Amino acid sequence: MNTLRSELGLIKDRFAEHQAVIEDLYRTDPDFKSLCSDLFLCSQMILNFQQDILEKQRALNEYREIEKELEKELYAIVRSAENMI
Repeated sequence: MNTLRSELGLIKDRFAEHQAVIEDLYRTDPDFKSLCSDLFLCSQMILNFQQDILEKQRALNEYREIEKELEKELYAIVRSAENMI
């Protein structure tokens, strides 16, 4: 039942002016119901990918900062060693 509400909710939100027809088609037309299911699954995948991208972007930014700090430390060591030569 939760899937029914989720699929219907998504379709009804996207086509709000046609809610009554959508409910009728969902209950009576297997092809329409299948399309609703496909759109719902596609939308869920998009949300999952967006979340994954955000998490990976955060991790990428953190690694870039670490890389900069490591480069600074290495550069300082190299400069110090050059001054001793």
